[in-house]
Amino acid sequence: MHDKIFLRDLQIQTIIGIYDWEREQKQTVSIDLTMPGNIRAAAAVDHIDATLNYKAVAKRVISFTEESSFQLVETLAERIAGICTDEFSMDWVEVRVNKPGAVRGSKDVGVMIRRGLSEAPGPHEVFVSLGSNMEPEKNLNLAMQALTARFGAISRSSVYRNKAVGFEGEPFLNLVVGFDTSESAEQVNDALHDIEAEFGRTRGDNKFAPRTLDMDLLVYGDAVICRDDLVVPRPELLKYAFMLQPLAELAGHKRDPISGAPWQKVWANADLGEHEMTLVDI
Repeated sequence: MHDKIFLRDLQIQTIIGIYDWEREQKQTVSIDLTMPGNIRAAAAVDHIDATLNYKAVAKRVISFTEESSFQLVETLAERIAGICTDEFSMDWVEVRVNKPGAVRGSKDVGVMIRRGLSEAPGPHEVFVSLGSNMEPEKNLNLAMQALTARFGAISRSSVYRNKAVGFEGEPFLNLVVGFDTSESAEQVNDALHDIEAEFGRTRGDNKFAPRTLDMDLLVYGDAVICRDDLVVPRPELLKYAFMLQPLAELAGHKRDPISGAPWQKVWANADLGEHEMTLVDI
């Protein structure tokens, strides 16, 4: 469907910026939205129920932006995109957030993003971290079998042993696996949680605790997803060697969707060497 509905120059007052005065004084941002629409179907019946109610979208975006208090226009743009895809069931959306006057000598500055199904058509290359410190060899092998049964052929990194992070406990075994899928990031994430549950994992547990199985969606194609229940690429990637090193090994030539740098370079510059990683064979 190539038809589009757009909103231009939606001007809203909000708290936005990193400086002290910006945290106290509202500024005007200008928001543009481009959204999918089936114009032919709507025109055939000439009724609002057959098309996207852009007035309702505008009202929601205005309300959200007025009440928000972000430091970055990047964050505001991601949250608005999430509202469009989640609350209004849009397959995709283009969001442009302008912050006039933010750069001296420039008339305008801002960000433009595209999120949703058409963001990366076709199969998506997915990378998932696996970890366990309770019967880890058994559980990791069974987890890879479960992933293969669910998604088809997988590739995997080497397996690494490392100390538990954030608590005293048995060492973990960790690796990263990759596979292609046409399912959405949300569907992949739900499938990972389902597999974890089969291994006795209960989400909401203490983050730093022994695990029969820990599975995290690290990368979903070139997508950048920022929602309350799902953030991809996973932010912890840049903090933990047990995620980043095996990812760099398995997908070193692939690029971080945020920085654009190959994962090999991200790992080389990460300075996470103090977290000792030992190769093991399972």
